[in-house]
Amino acid sequence: MPEAGIDFVPSAKLRVLPGGAAASAPGGVRLFLVGGDALARAGVRSLLDSHDDITFVGDDEPGPRAVAALRAHRPDVLVLHGLREPREVAAVLEDVDPALPVLTVGGCEPDARTAPALHGHLPATTTARQLAAAVSLAAAGYALARGPLPAAAGAPARPRGTTSVSDVPPDALTGREGQVLDLVSRGLSNTEIAQSLTLSEHTVKTHVQNLLHKLHLRNRVHVAIYAFEAGLR
Repeated sequence: MPEAGIDFVPSAKLRVLPGGAAASAPGGVRLFLVGGDALARAGVRSLLDSHDDITFVGDDEPGPRAVAALRAHRPDVLVLHGLREPREVAAVLEDVDPALPVLTVGGCEPDARTAPALHGHLPATTTARQLAAAVSLAAAGYALARGPLPAAAGAPARPRGTTSVSDVPPDALTGREGQVLDLVSRGLSNTEIAQSLTLSEHTVKTHVQNLLHKLHLRNRVHVAIYAFEAGLR
């Protein structure tokens, strides 16, 4: 079951957005963090250090220096942490590439209708694992949304258990592969999965590689997408 404190629940939907090239980029997702509290930014970076698929390219407080750094580093995802007023979020978004996926964490929940770059809001109680999963999904072109989203006109409903990234159903997996799938989709690193399942990291790495091969998936980001679309999370 999803961890408490975030809208990764059955009523939350994911919608595909244009882009998503970062999902398969070498070196994983490049992340830039903006927040007014330097200590909080350092804490977020520390929490995500163990996630091999996420690389920090910088962090700063809101302002011209952060905007210049964003333009220089060209991250795949921007995280705005702890901004308490919608105008603070709007001020940052005015000066960044509108195609850059943006997640807000803690603080206010801005209106996504007025800022198309926003790919979701996560509460202050979000865990490192949940944030890592959300960052990976945003980079892949997905957005978190509360409640049901209308289906595209003329688009057939996708049967439960089928996904846009793989035509292999979840029941084709072994019990152990299902466990690994669940943990990878939550953003856990190989080290954390090994500790959770009492396995060696080498064994976990083998399970992950077998999982990718069996489901015809390219990387761990697509594992997270598969789990969401198949109704496993």
